[in-house]
Amino acid sequence: MTTPIEVMPVAELVDLVNRWGTLPSELDGRRPAAGDHPLRALADELHPVFAASDDGTRATLVTGLLKAAGVRPALADRGGALHDSWTVEDPDQSARASAALTLRHHLAEHPGRIGVCADQQCADVYVDASPAGRRRFCCITCQNRSRAAAFRRRKQMG
Repeated sequence: MTTPIEVMPVAELVDLVNRWGTLPSELDGRRPAAGDHPLRALADELHPVFAASDDGTRATLVTGLLKAAGVRPALADRGGALHDSWTVEDPDQSARASAALTLRHHLAEHPGRIGVCADQQCADVYVDASPAGRRRFCCITCQNRSRAAAFRRRKQMG
């Protein structure tokens, strides 16, 4: 029996990695929940895709996630029209498969539009939806903190 997989909303994927990831939690002082949690392992598996410096590495990582989850393409009839669908044999792989498919679809349409916050005190991930495609920070707070630190460094030098 196969389990159908739905693509996870991008905002949900980002929230999963930022909320459960070990590195994002450690850098900003959040206390991760005690004990092992399946979402922590998944978030830690996804974070390197956002942290990769080039699309080739991202593609290799996402392909590995898809293979590990056992994602298989299929066709589904929805109201008389055929549509792409995805399945896995092991229902325990559903979350991994959904996250990997989200990254696959997003990177195929918007290569290079994901990343890790450029603020040194943060490791949260983001998806760049800006018109210019030049986002470097996860939020305005991190952007402002980084700019203030740069201003202080310039002030000390000169």
